[in-house]
Amino acid sequence: MESLIAELKRRDDKNFNLAIEMAKAQGVTIKKIALVGDNTAAIVTYFKALREKLLAARGIALVVDEVFTPPLPDATSVAQKLRSAQPDLMINGATNFADCVQVLQKMKEFGVKVPQIGVGAQFLTPEYRQAVGAELMFGFMSTAASHPLKGQEEMVRRFKERSKEPFMMQDSVSTYAEIWMLKEAVERARSADPKKVRDAIATMDLTTGPAAQALLPNRIRFDERGRRVDASPVIVQWQGEEPYTISPARVATKSPIWPK
Repeated sequence: MESLIAELKRRDDKNFNLAIEMAKAQGVTIKKIALVGDNTAAIVTYFKALREKLLAARGIALVVDEVFTPPLPDATSVAQKLRSAQPDLMINGATNFADCVQVLQKMKEFGVKVPQIGVGAQFLTPEYRQAVGAELMFGFMSTAASHPLKGQEEMVRRFKERSKEPFMMQDSVSTYAEIWMLKEAVERARSADPKKVRDAIATMDLTTGPAAQALLPNRIRFDERGRRVDASPVIVQWQGEEPYTISPARVATKSPIWPK
């Protein structure tokens, strides 16, 4: 359990540092942050790391700390606190679709314009655009385990053509990589026996091929506990009608736009 917590904190560090460095590259210094999210386990762990370590290490003030139990009955107080505190960045940890939509709508109602970065790919689905409109989603950022990267345009084109989905997102990209990993494992094991395939996956170290190219850092290998080594997140931002990868810069499909 302790090793798992340490791994989660390491990934929290990476997510947070990606966001802060991206803001810095846009000429924005983050001095005040708002945390708004629910009390699900992943968000509680992430917010705890921010409060106890990451914000203080960067000299960033926590000006709004709002954790609620879903479903959120009314987001009015959240919007009012944000309007009063005027943070430079809001980290949105709402995991429930209806809760996040309500927060966004209340922020619009109260004229609150705060740059936001979400925690997780749930913010990057077509349903958000359908619920609140492309205008309200414009500029919204979120971290994700995977998203289409520069150089994957042909893969995305084929996916959209076959699935009729408006764009490709984490679930599809990760599944694409996993299918290629299984193919590689079956060929290495020369068997479809589950144990042999599992052993082949555990010992693989892929640096080329579709699976490695789909996921950062373009290398697929696992530790003794079955966790992927050096798995790196991306930051994705809604621009226009869909979300695009904006960080890390070397694989970005769009340049970031820091919301004013």
